[in-house]
Amino acid sequence: MRDHDISKLSRRAVLPLLGLAGGALCVRATLAQHGTTEDAEWPKWAPTRAAFYAQIAQWRTTGKDIRQFGAKLDGQADDTVALQQAIDAGVPVLLIPAGTLRLTRAIALTRPIVILGAGDATVLRWEGRQRDPFIAVPADKNPASFLTGVHIDSLRLVRPAPLPSNGTILRGLNVRKVSVTRCSTDRFGALFVGHLRKPVRDARKDIHDLALDAGFSPIGDDLNEDIFAYDNRIDGGAYMSQILRVNYGRRIIAVGNTGRFANISWFGGSAKINLGGAPQYLRRARDIYVTHNKVHGANGGIYGNNGDGILVAHNEVSEMLDVGIDFEGCFNALAHDNIVRNAANYGLATFYAAKNIVFRNNQVYQDGSAAQLPARYGKRYGKSGGRALFALRSAGFRQSPGAIDVSFIGNRFIFGGKTGTGVCLPSYFSRLVLDGNTFENVACDLTCGSTGTLIVTRNKLSFDRAIVAPYRALGDSAVQATFTDNEIRVSAAQDPGAIAIADTAPIAGGHRAEISRNVVIDAGKGAAMPIVLFGTQGHAAVSGNTVGAVYVQTKALGTVSANRTRGGAPIAAVGLPAAFVPATTEPEPAPEQAAADDTP
Repeated sequence: MRDHDISKLSRRAVLPLLGLAGGALCVRATLAQHGTTEDAEWPKWAPTRAAFYAQIAQWRTTGKDIRQFGAKLDGQADDTVALQQAIDAGVPVLLIPAGTLRLTRAIALTRPIVILGAGDATVLRWEGRQRDPFIAVPADKNPASFLTGVHIDSLRLVRPAPLPSNGTILRGLNVRKVSVTRCSTDRFGALFVGHLRKPVRDARKDIHDLALDAGFSPIGDDLNEDIFAYDNRIDGGAYMSQILRVNYGRRIIAVGNTGRFANISWFGGSAKINLGGAPQYLRRARDIYVTHNKVHGANGGIYGNNGDGILVAHNEVSEMLDVGIDFEGCFNALAHDNIVRNAANYGLATFYAAKNIVFRNNQVYQDGSAAQLPARYGKRYGKSGGRALFALRSAGFRQSPGAIDVSFIGNRFIFGGKTGTGVCLPSYFSRLVLDGNTFENVACDLTCGSTGTLIVTRNKLSFDRAIVAPYRALGDSAVQATFTDNEIRVSAAQDPGAIAIADTAPIAGGHRAEISRNVVIDAGKGAAMPIVLFGTQGHAAVSGNTVGAVYVQTKALGTVSANRTRGGAPIAAVGLPAAFVPATTEPEPAPEQAAADDTP
């Protein structure tokens, strides 16, 4: 694939993001407090923050003061009865002025209502034993019914110890036009949205379409809709809480939120291949926009299952127990201009099916310190090494052609640990593109059995220490591989067997590779890092590279021409030195790992 094909792929990845300003590239806007302007990508179906807050100001002029129903707001009296009376009276807009409202049992919201506080001056002290203080649900609790129009703005929720801290201000079941905005919390989350209809597992895989849909519409018109979380400040107090979690919903926005021990996620069904994640099934989390959030200290930062039409941009994610930004069984997703710092497993990742997924212009930093997060948080996911900058985990989709199509374009991957290097972990893919990325002390060996098309072009890799085993800066075993115009710069001595580019032809045959115009800048002589062709079948064209040596396991593997050393001397291909002879020429499949979350 040539450069113009890469640009086609980039555009193709943006256009399917439904409603996101026609797929326009993001123009970073200056965001004043509570958002007076938005990015060019702001979805057309959602009110901007400025417009929404203007609507709230209008609602406020018609509100009823909770003190009219007997609330004391002194933090001592139990104001639960007063709040319930206001709700039962059908007040459309309820005002809670400055003071402390003590609430001891959950309040059911079964009709539209707007609850407005006065910012941090309005404290809701939640002392109930239930998980959530407000539960919004249709009065008939019918899975086909929806409650429309529940909004909570400008409250501070405090959850006193030792009461459990993992609830949310509002739990909505079968809701539409629901929001939590400009709220803050102490030991609590913000908004959870679920569905009264849940999938039913059925062991008979031949009928699992019907069983898993469990009555859901085949076109997804019975989902939760228009769910907004704007400008909340969430502090879970300890691992972990949720700024926003939506199960089975569409038109979802999280923007301008900060979360300590909190994250943002969605669920559109199980992503496992035999439980609804196969490509033919509808993704029931749709049209998702997550931007300008800061999240810290959870299992995953921003992630979700079986989503479609997703944009994740300009977020900061740090110290995650599992993943930073992760698309599990998702289609048509773009993550750009995000910063991820230290995830115990993977900075950027896809799990299961991953069609038309693009990671562009992100910065991902690992230094190995995230390996200590399981001890700090008291929970563990996977091996938790804190060294993987990105990963594909295809779990069960090896026999699904076209199911995994992922691109990494213009990202910066940095391993900042004092020793060793970062890694990029492969799995099965139908098509994988790495274009114009920077890797600093990060090895990108994508060798994995049964992989399809790999394109690695215009990337820059640099190392100032020895590359970790298996000592490959770049590597593959794809059916069709392209390595062009990459630069590998090494300023440290390497272990014997270190390789700049390693291409492995699968035993099954049919392998094709182009390795051309790459430049390897290393210490030379005994420390030179070669290009190496492994295998016995297939064809690789190795030409026009600047490199110290080219080794070929079998001459029939390909043609080697016009390669030169940095000094300009021509290079002839030679057989493998002993240090490069592999134990096997067929790469083993990469081990799979549990995803961050595959449950509703």
